Order: sequence, then structure tokens, then C-alpha cells
Amino acid sequence: MSDAAPAYYAYVRGWGPGVIGYIFALWLSGLTVGQMVFYLKVYANDHKGIKAAVVFVFVLDMVHTYCTSALFWRLLVSCRRNTSHECLLLPQEMFAGIFLSSTITVIVQCFYAYRVCIISDKNWKLTGAVVVTALGQYGLGLAVMVSTAVSRSAIVFFTCPFDIPYSAASVVCDVLISGSCLFYLRPGRNGVQHSSNHLQRLLVVTLQMGVLTSLVAIVWFMLYFIQGVRYWTGFPAAILCKSHFNSMLVVLNARKSIRNQLKDHVPSLSTIPMNIVSESSTEPSEP
Repeated sequence: MSDAAPAYYAYVRGWGPGVIGYIFALWLSGLTVGQMVFYLKVYANDHKGIKAAVVFVFVLDMVHTYCTSALFWRLLVSCRRNTSHECLLLPQEMFAGIFLSSTITVIVQCFYAYRVCIISDKNWKLTGAVVVTALGQYGLGLAVMVSTAVSRSAIVFFTCPFDIPYSAASVVCDVLISGSCLFYLRPGRNGVQHSSNHLQRLLVVTLQMGVLTSLVAIVWFMLYFIQGVRYWTGFPAAILCKSHFNSMLVVLNARKSIRNQLKDHVPSLSTIPMNIVSESSTEPSEP
């Protein structure tokens, strides 16, 4: 019993933040379903590659939700106050969850890398930096999964040496994406006027979602350096991949409202074609 106590208390200390993150993750999963229904309904004729990627990530996200649900059911219900050897080993759902979270994140970040490539007029160095950072993060995520799967220990999981580089790579990649969108979509760049509602709306949507994911990643990274709260890393880690996929869906679905705003804005423009002005100026005025 005494030998099992450290591992048991490692479980207990990690439950609280993980459960809070899981609750937020379920809420984000509900938003994901709503966003996905909207996407499939409105963008049924979207590009096949983008549509296939969105559907694929959605399936991965649902499997990830199942794995995290099964994980916390085992920890909180099936193995509650049970210090047997089997209950002190991390379940397979934990490793599957880490793998799926890393996979979802890298796919979404590569999607944003494609957007960065477009808005930067094919700046390959910047695009390559985003892709390399995303792939590096994915490799570190797989390293965390493997090291945890080998030991199946909660203590090893919460003290894995790859955790800090993994979270740091996430921060760097998300900040690169957000910073690139801010720089290339800022009003006034290359003669773009501040009155461009279309551009401003696109910038606002992109930055809102980019800032959200960046903040989650930054909080996740900083918690590793605050003494006594390392176990709270389970909270941001549980919602990071959900926030990434939601940001991707929001950006894709925002295209309809942006286009509608642009259409509504066109008839209200105060500019008049010069030929109409010239013709009206030459007409004789009625007495």
C-alpha cells in the first residue's frame, strides 16, 4: 500500500485540473458539432481537399472526446479510491488522447500555414517556419506519448522531460501564425484603406481565434515554471486541440458573413461613376 501511495496521490492531484479542462473540452465539442453542421450545410460545394480535411479532423476530434471521456470515467468512477496495480496504471485512452490531440493540432496548424502562404503572397520562408515548428511540435507530442506509454505511470507523465519543449513549440507556432495574420492583414498595408470592412472583418475573426489558441498555449507553457502548480497543466492541455479545431471552423464559416457584409456594403457606397456625373452636369436645368 505504501509503495502504491505516491502513484495514487499523483493521480489524485492531477484529477482536479484535468476534470475542469475536460468540462471545458465538452463545451467546445458542442460548439464544434454546431460549427460542423453549419459548415456542411452552407459550404456543401467547398473545395474537396478542404472539405475532406475538415471532416477528417472532425472524426478525430470526436474520437478524442470519447477517449478523454473514457479516461476520466476510469479514473473517477471505475477506479475511485482503488489503489490496485491495475488502477494505478495509465489506461490506453490516455495515450490515444495524446496522439489524437497532437494530430489534430498539427493538421490545423498546417491549414493556417497554407493561409499564411496565401496572404503573404507565397512567403516560403515564413510558411516553412510555421510548418517546421508545427511538425516539431507533433514530434515532441509523439515523444510524450511514447515515454508515457512505456512507463504507464502518472508520475512519469507529469514529469516528462518532453512536456516543456512540446508546449514551447506550441506557443511559437501559434504566435507565428497570429503575428503573420496581423502583419499581412493589417489595414493600410500595400494601399489597403482602413474603410475596407471586408478586410477588417477577416482580420478580426482571424485574430480573435488566433489570440485564443495562443493564450491557451502560453498558459500551458507558463504553468510548468510555477512551483507547485505543474499539475494544473492538465487544464489547458485538455482544451488546446479543441480550441485549435474550433478556430479553424470559425475562420472557414466566417466567409459567409464576410461576403454578405461585402454585398450589403456595395449598394451603400457613396461613390458615383464619373460618366453619370458628367452627364448630369451637362443636362439643362428645368425652370
